Amino acid sequence: MTAPLRPARPADAPAIAALHAASWRFAYRGALSEHYLATDVEADRLALWTQRLQSPQPPAGQHVIVAAEGDRLLGFVCAYPGEDPQWGSLLDNIHVSAQAHGAGIGAQLLAAVADHCAAACADAGLYLWVLQSNLQAQRFYAAHGAANVQADQWDAPGGTRVPTFRFAWQAGALPVSGRPKPPRGAPA
Repeated sequence: MTAPLRPARPADAPAIAALHAASWRFAYRGALSEHYLATDVEADRLALWTQRLQSPQPPAGQHVIVAAEGDRLLGFVCAYPGEDPQWGSLLDNIHVSAQAHGAGIGAQLLAAVADHCAAACADAGLYLWVLQSNLQAQRFYAAHGAANVQADQWDAPGGTRVPTFRFAWQAGALPVSGRPKPPRGAPA
């Protein structure tokens, strides 16, 4: 399945926030505070996305893409090209609605944001942080060519400290299509 992609607009903030909160409630259960997930996550994500889409900081650095069918948000991705001198562009968020899981929307969003980051910073890699408990996400990134390069901790909203992994793509090896890259040396 492919979905129409477009840049996010300020009016998308409520739908993005709702999808972000739903995704965290599913994937981060047991990692983030149950109280936070049950009560504060929606308001917190709405405040974040309202601010990000109405007055991004820095305005030129943030890139948010949505996948939508009509008024229905299927997924979104947010990146900051060239954010880190060593690791390159930060893939800060990528979330797909539960109804669209397995339909290729995540791969489509990943490829689109990687293309944007490569165009903005040709000599930079791409990286993101993944919860160590989120095995599904780790498999997704590894299948699309990312390597697990570092362990760390995230001081998460709601007061928890969560173990994370940094997954990264080197410059020139960013995902460029909706299909995983073949291993090095394998025929394409």
